This record gives sequence, C-alpha cells and structure tokens, in this order.
Amino acid sequence: MKALIIAAGNGTRMQPVIRGRHKSLMPLLGLKIIERVILGAKEAGICEFVIVTGYEGNEIQEFLGKGNRYGVSITFVQNNDWEKANGISALLARKYFSENFVLLMSDHIFDPATLVRIQRIQLKSTECVLAVDKNLDSVLDVEDTTKAKISKGKVIDINKSLEDYNAYDTGMFVCSPYIFEVLKNTTARGKNSLTDGMRVLASEQKLRTFDIKGRLWADCDTYKDIKFAQKKLLKSLTKHEDGIVSKKFNRKISAFITKFLVKTPITPNLISLIIPLFAPLAFVMLSQGVYPWIFIGGLLVQFLSIIDGNDGEVARLKFMSSKWGEWLDPIMDRYVDSLIIAGLSWGYWRATGNEFIIPMAIVIMFLLMLDDYMGNKFHSLFGEKLRQPGLKFKRDSRLLVFALGAVTNNILFALLFVACLTQYKIAMKLISGKMLLNEEIKIQSYLHRSKI
Repeated sequence: MKALIIAAGNGTRMQPVIRGRHKSLMPLLGLKIIERVILGAKEAGICEFVIVTGYEGNEIQEFLGKGNRYGVSITFVQNNDWEKANGISALLARKYFSENFVLLMSDHIFDPATLVRIQRIQLKSTECVLAVDKNLDSVLDVEDTTKAKISKGKVIDINKSLEDYNAYDTGMFVCSPYIFEVLKNTTARGKNSLTDGMRVLASEQKLRTFDIKGRLWADCDTYKDIKFAQKKLLKSLTKHEDGIVSKKFNRKISAFITKFLVKTPITPNLISLIIPLFAPLAFVMLSQGVYPWIFIGGLLVQFLSIIDGNDGEVARLKFMSSKWGEWLDPIMDRYVDSLIIAGLSWGYWRATGNEFIIPMAIVIMFLLMLDDYMGNKFHSLFGEKLRQPGLKFKRDSRLLVFALGAVTNNILFALLFVACLTQYKIAMKLISGKMLLNEEIKIQSYLHRSKI
C-alpha cells in the first residue's frame, strides 16, 4: 500500500519558533517530525510515498531527497495554493493512487502498530477508515483538535468545532480512491479542507472508524505540542514484557538518559557494546568483599540494570532496530550477569572463607543458562513461545536482588534467593511445556478423527 503525506501548510501557530522553516522539520527526540512519519510508516510495511508540499516545499524536498537514505521511494507534488485548506493538497495527488492508500499528516506522529492494523481492514470501493482515539484526555489542546462523533463503528460527524463528540481524529486514514471524487465536489463548492470531504463521507455512512485503543499518537502543531509528544514517546518506551522493576523504576531513569542519547550519533549496537564495559568495574568492587567497595558495587549493579534499556530505547525512538542488535543484547546481558555473580561470590569467599559460595555461584550461572535455553529450544522445536506461568522473576528483579544483597551485605541470602526462584521458573517452564504439548496432541487427535 502507498502513503500520501500532506505537508503543504505553513504552520502558523509554530512560526514564532520555526521562524520561516517548515514545522515538519522541527526536531523530536533525534529525528525530524516528518522523518518519524516516514519511518513509522516504513515499519508498518509502506515503502512508496507521495508527499504534497507547499510552503517551503523546496526545503522539505532537499532534506528528504528521493527517500534513498530511508530505504523508501518519495515522489513530491507541489501545491502552489498551499494557503488554502488541505483538501486541495490531497486532491492534487489523485493521479498517483488507483487503489486504496494510507493518508497521513506530516505533523502527526503515531505508533506503527496502529498503521499495521488499520491497513488490514477490508473496505468497500467507496469507503474510508479513520483511526480515532476514544481517550478524551489524550490531547493537550482540545480546542484545536479535530473531533468526531462516532457510533457503531462509523463517523456520524467530524469537525474541530463539534460540541458533542466522543473521539478524536488522529490524522491517520486508509482511503479508497473515491475520496478524490468527494474532494473534487467539495472543493468546487469552496469547501477546501480534508475534513469537509470526510464530513460528506460521514453523511453517506462511508467513513468507518478504527479505535487505536490507547496507542501513541500526537499532533505536533505548536512547540508545546512537540514537548507533549516527547513525553508521550518517552512514556511509550515501557514494554509489555518489562518486569515490575523496569516498569516502576528503571524505565523512568533510562528514558531520561535516552532523551539525550538520541541527539547524538551513538547507535543502539554501540550502546550494547559499551554497557558491558562497566561490568568488570562492578566485578572489581564486589570482589573486595568489604565496605565501602561492595556498597559501591551494589549501586553499580543497579546502574547496569537501568542503562540496560538504553540501547533498545534508542533503537525504537530512531527506528534503528536490527536482528544483529536483538541477538547481541542478550549475549551481553549474560556476560554482565556472569561477572556480577562471580564478583559477589568471590568477595563473599574472601570476606568469610565460606567455600560453599563458589559451587552455588556455578549452579546459579548454570540455572540462568538453562532458563534461557529452555525457551529458545522449545520455540525452535515446536514453533511456539513457552509461556511462563506463576511468578514473573525477570532480569531486572534479579539484578535488584543482587544490588540489595551487596548494599546490605547479605550476599549469601541474595544468591540463595536467586537460585531458588530461578529453579522455580525452570520447573514452571517444564510444566508449561508439557501442558502445551498435551494440548497440541489433543488438537491433532481431534483433527485426525474429524477427517476419518
């Protein structure tokens, strides 16, 4: 599917800040706003773009080029009547679209997952679909946000001045070419905005809705909007699979650090390689076995846990995720974990002479490797992820236990605690794997009997 991006307006409300530049070229966490739109769409599978420019159109074209550095193809259309509403801009791109297409705004950022899902909707030849946000607390400037009244999956009315509304227009559409027929008629009557065309579709019950269900989106119409969008982006860095320590504590600090890292040339893979360089220092501190060194070592362990998220955060914010990075990151994690466990156990042995700590450390390292191996092996053999029932004891929690053990000088207890919970996880994975396989056997047996 192709995408049409409207980027013709002069951003009147942003002019005190941009001073003659185009607002879509304002920086937002390491990328220009329009770069976020393009790269977000690319992540959703779109590689062909038509961008309608107007005000400072040459500036946008010179910055983006033909799209080669983004791995996409960009065609530009110049709208010399850019002072008029954006429906004219959309209509000028008519000849480039003979099939359904995505329609985006150059100043609206979004979660690529939303665009993936909205493209899957099957439309009739005269329908369009609008991504809407039903959370009425999600915008900064309600007065300037386009509002929609929706019912039974369709837009009844849409306008900025609506008083009776229950959703916001997020600026993301999937349209059939029929929209150009509608815009041709509305602009001929002097109604030049895209919203005017969408109101016609709504009156014909041909504008469907897609609920984004709390996913990220933001309209960057003013400088305050950009700051608001920045907060939303940083907040979105928390992942569903994060452990409780990461969600409640680590991400808040790592996101603050990432806010500065994205403005530098440092790549996520370089961060993945730099983070483990702190691990030998933690080993040295912990291996001393006495205060204040183990206290400092404990703080360093928690610091490592916090900055462990920076590489992934930078990758997501700058659309730089890679298979290499996904493979490298867990390898570096195991390296860091091994040095921390070795430092804790050696320091405890030096301080107490208790040799029991050495085999315990070896057992813990083995259990951690087994825990990883079980999930990966199950997936490679059966093509399914191994669910983890019961207590979720993830790496962020494990490192916190190690850090607290060092800071409070309760290293033996910390290691025993981690060993017991890791063994518990392994046992639960064995049970989960067996249950999944039993379910698969029952399904196959049922299908076999059905064929007979």
